[in-house]
Amino acid sequence: MLKYFYTILSFSLIISFFSQETENKDTEIPDYSEDYTVTNLNINSFDSDFAASYFKENQIIFSSTRKDSDNRNKKWKGNDQRFLNFYVGEINNDGQVLSYESLGGKANTRWHESNAVFNKERTKVYFTRNTYYDNKKILSRDRRLKLSLYIADVKEDGTWYNIVPFPYNSADYSTGHPTLSLDGKTLYFASDMPGGKGSVDIFKVEITETGTFTVPENLGGNVNTPGREMFPFIAADGTLYFSSDYHEGLGRLDIFKTDSDELELAAIQNIGIPFNSSRDDFSFVLNDNLKEGYFSSNRTGGKGDDDIYYFRNNKWEEEEEEEVIVEVACNNIIKGTVIDAETGDLLKDALIEILEKNKKTVFKVKVGEDAAYSFEAPCNTSYTVKASKSLYKDKLIDVQTSDILGQEKIVDFNLVPEVRKSGDKLVIDIESIYFDYDSAEITPRAATELDKVILFMFKYPNVIVEGGSHTDCRGSDKYNMSLSQRRASSTVSYIIRNGKFDSSRIYATGYGETQPVNKCVDGIKCTEAEHSLNRRTEFVIVNPEVLE
Repeated sequence: MLKYFYTILSFSLIISFFSQETENKDTEIPDYSEDYTVTNLNINSFDSDFAASYFKENQIIFSSTRKDSDNRNKKWKGNDQRFLNFYVGEINNDGQVLSYESLGGKANTRWHESNAVFNKERTKVYFTRNTYYDNKKILSRDRRLKLSLYIADVKEDGTWYNIVPFPYNSADYSTGHPTLSLDGKTLYFASDMPGGKGSVDIFKVEITETGTFTVPENLGGNVNTPGREMFPFIAADGTLYFSSDYHEGLGRLDIFKTDSDELELAAIQNIGIPFNSSRDDFSFVLNDNLKEGYFSSNRTGGKGDDDIYYFRNNKWEEEEEEEVIVEVACNNIIKGTVIDAETGDLLKDALIEILEKNKKTVFKVKVGEDAAYSFEAPCNTSYTVKASKSLYKDKLIDVQTSDILGQEKIVDFNLVPEVRKSGDKLVIDIESIYFDYDSAEITPRAATELDKVILFMFKYPNVIVEGGSHTDCRGSDKYNMSLSQRRASSTVSYIIRNGKFDSSRIYATGYGETQPVNKCVDGIKCTEAEHSLNRRTEFVIVNPEVLE
């Protein structure tokens, strides 16, 4: 199975085929068995049932390989079960499913479908299925059928339409297991795409106002490990839940949690027993009340391969739910201007966003000719103020309002340009790419800067770039011209390979020693540091008119 998908994501049923038996780790795992009641759902079958998610009021959607009149697909040779289909079920106050039916419309195909997540309005859904689009399966180079993310609109009756693929899908790696941030502006997902830290990592992308996506960002080494991290879920309080087979747990996949606002620093916590077992535990979801939810497991004692479990906080019924009315009698004013960090010019039309701690935008405005903004905010409250403008790097500043009525908080922004002039050329503003003497090898420092070029080219998809490389004056003119061409080709190859760009968008030019930036030409004695300044590569925007 590892050869099938050294990868992921198998929906849990794939998990069991490439998971290795793992002895219980010698670590202290909390036990909350007295605090929670866990119930195996009445609709679990002998086959695989998992990935419950909340849909409309009193409804869940889940996936199953069960045999019924709506699922007569041929069996998948990976586990000799049918391919997964979506089902929608009506639930009662005890979390049990009263009735269910196959999800209609175009949601189900002859291949796997699983792990659906909806926006708050229930008008859009993100879900996982095999890489199958426009009635055609798309195979990888090794003739395998991977998993991909898809996006669909949802009608009032719950059927899906306008199904389109996520732009970062690939036939050669898998993407899946989507979840959304509280404000619906960030999509998290699991993938074994290049650039990860282990077998499967969790990534995120921002969803722009026009519905496009930013470049995938790895959640980092605090969450992701050399193992597999998958099945992310963002709860109503901003907590990120996910499953991992590497963080300290009880066996195979355990469920963990951390603060989604502090992914690089917050502690990774095992959520303990009864949620985790010595087998695979995954697909954890909480209701908005944070008192009940579902998870999936293939633990001993279930009804089938994977089962769905309902859980409920035993203290829920003991708590009195009181409506708290907060009257805001004290306000501060957050105000400021936006200027160019290099020239001091006012930046009209810059976008200002005020974000609460959960990253929800509570105020948004484009500044006018005076590049100024003003926002009234409650006292004793934390905010993040974000400024952005085309051809400038975004900037975020944290601010804490005081308890003094009417106090002004001045938050000015000096935005750094993403491009700069170099003679009569417009270049991407990054640190110069330097090479070791007589070398065209990409150094770690150079790779960091080249990644910035990749992000720029994703942000501005119509830009064409020249990677121009230069040498110092040591060596013959002919040799230096050849060396600079190799260096330019090396950087451009890195960008094309890692950004997956068409080669028509960027090309390499070697200039040898013909364009030094200092006095170091033939016959002039220079230090090694001075020579190194001429061993550089710059990225020139060939068609700057597309940025206007």
